[in-house]
Amino acid sequence: MAIEARLAEVMSTRPCAFRLALQDDSVFADFDVDDNSQIYAVRISFDGYGCCRTTDAIGKMTSAHSFQLLDMVHQDELDIERLDEILRQYFEENKHIIWANALEDHGLLQDSAK
Repeated sequence: MAIEARLAEVMSTRPCAFRLALQDDSVFADFDVDDNSQIYAVRISFDGYGCCRTTDAIGKMTSAHSFQLLDMVHQDELDIERLDEILRQYFEENKHIIWANALEDHGLLQDSAK
């Protein structure tokens, strides 16, 4: 099953470059962009779990994935199939920092795609 996603409004109390509402608004993921235009998660709020703030150890998306996702955000048009692949890979690579059980329960890991 594909990840459900939409662009969500950035909140002034939760600064970030952009925000995605996932899984029928049960997950809100806030992302920022570094000086090399690579995306990384700042915090993710999960229904039933709370808000997971990431650490400086959070991994960054590859340059290719960052470019593709930033293009979707700037165009205000999400390619759900491509976004699904990008986010699942990113969440899988960072599940040691982002709560793995919350990611799994909300169907956001690579095994959840099957």
